[in-house]
Amino acid sequence: MSKSADPTNNSAPSPLSCSRTPRYYTGVSLEPEVTRYLDDLSRRMRMNRSWVLNTIVHEYARFIEQKNITPLASTQEIIRL
Repeated sequence: MSKSADPTNNSAPSPLSCSRTPRYYTGVSLEPEVTRYLDDLSRRMRMNRSWVLNTIVHEYARFIEQKNITPLASTQEIIRL
């Protein structure tokens, strides 16, 4: 994985990006139905797909494995699984 920032990104920052946490840009392969659900969820939450995926992983670690990998920006930003 390479660590990089995109200074040309003109989209609104996500709540997690405001925390100045470094980001790793990766590519993943998702099944079509997972992609459709992720797109729908991100539209309904009005958040980008990266934010949704990061939040899902954070919440999985917290609730299923009882691990706090890093704190989220606020409790209002947590996906209710």
